[in-house]
Amino acid sequence: MFRFFNHYVRLPTLVLASLEACLIFLLLLVLTMLHLEDTGLENLSGSFRVPDLIGICLSLVFLLAAVGFYNRDAVFQLGILLQRSVIFLFIVVFLGFIAWVADNFVPNVDISDDVSLVSLATILSFLTILALRITFISFPKFDIFKRRVLVIGRGALGYRVRTFLAGDGSTTLQEVGYLSLEDYDQDHDWSLNETQDAHTISQNLIELARHHKADEIVIASREWRGMPVWQLLECKMSGIHVADYLTFWERETGQIDMDEVKPTWLALSDGFRASETRQFTKRAFDIFVSLFILTLTFPLLLITAILIKLESPGPILYRQERVGLHGKKFHVTKFRSMRNDAEKDGVPQWATAVDPRVTRIGQFIRKSRIDEIPQVFNVLFGHMSFVGPRPEREFFIKDLEKKIPLYAIRHNVRPGITGWAQVNYPYGASIEDAKNKLAYDLYYVKNCSLFLDIVILLQTARVVLSGDGAR
Repeated sequence: MFRFFNHYVRLPTLVLASLEACLIFLLLLVLTMLHLEDTGLENLSGSFRVPDLIGICLSLVFLLAAVGFYNRDAVFQLGILLQRSVIFLFIVVFLGFIAWVADNFVPNVDISDDVSLVSLATILSFLTILALRITFISFPKFDIFKRRVLVIGRGALGYRVRTFLAGDGSTTLQEVGYLSLEDYDQDHDWSLNETQDAHTISQNLIELARHHKADEIVIASREWRGMPVWQLLECKMSGIHVADYLTFWERETGQIDMDEVKPTWLALSDGFRASETRQFTKRAFDIFVSLFILTLTFPLLLITAILIKLESPGPILYRQERVGLHGKKFHVTKFRSMRNDAEKDGVPQWATAVDPRVTRIGQFIRKSRIDEIPQVFNVLFGHMSFVGPRPEREFFIKDLEKKIPLYAIRHNVRPGITGWAQVNYPYGASIEDAKNKLAYDLYYVKNCSLFLDIVILLQTARVVLSGDGAR
């Protein structure tokens, strides 16, 4: 794992993205040089120059990221990769069609050579990347990128870490041993007697870690009593990373374990850096993107408004009071997707998977997230941000704060149209769902940065294109 601006990025993802960016650039460069009369690199001229090639290269990598090519499932599962490939090709064909229309029907526009060159480079790059990915996936036992983990644990936490290492974590992590601090445990696979206690284990910890070539030791225990602290310190000083359970879980899953986290750990751990520079940058980013999206989507907004009005009586826009930054109330604006009498009894209700209150147009704009676009005005006026925890209604918040500890922490950042929870967890409609989403929201509040915002926006594009999690 590498940490960029407080957010963890997996090594295989970083390596693949770098390799694929280089491949795209080389293909673009070769095709451009073949296209030009003079193939000398120092004399690149005509339609493309090196900065142009770099821009196109980065755009394609961002597009791959937007459709989910760098998610864990697409990196290691062929079926998911092929699904994302279909979405990528669809977008490329759509963009190519727009360019063709512009070239043939817009006066004073002549980009046929440019479009042909970029299209050919995109297809060749995609095929090369697909071959690289299939090769990568075909060798699941290729452990060069895997981090070797030695686990010291007790009971439920030790079991949970080991289950994760054997399941979702197995693509980037490898368990090389387990030391249980419970005398009855028999799961360790090295020469330790079953009667050895923590003190005896501590005398052998550094040798065991070196013997199994461990890169990291994870402490999966709720208490440190009986823990070989001095030997852990020796391991750390010898270059073996030592992590507690909550830090490990946050890093590997992108969420905070709500069943185990305590305010003390949050206060002492890294994060929660709300500098003035960060706030200014985020606000400037929100204003710029708001104006860009409103300009880009104006025709779509107009068509949606007409269809809503034609299908059912009532207002086009739906305004509802929500709780925002520091508990301040504001009215969120969305396209109306339900009947006008959806809450005629006056009692707020959770949305359900098949909600009879949703209109036909409402079903489409919810699935495609078009109903969320008017919230851009909330962003422009400063009530919301593009990225942040989803704003909730006060009626639900009062109940959630009683049942879910630390729920109020999410109000320390401006709420968002999309968020880390929205791209990682399906639409929730219960107390348990709210708790699971808070695990992601708390990760965002703790580690928020412009880099993480960009990652979330790219992931949101994937959710919108695939329809995941919409309700």
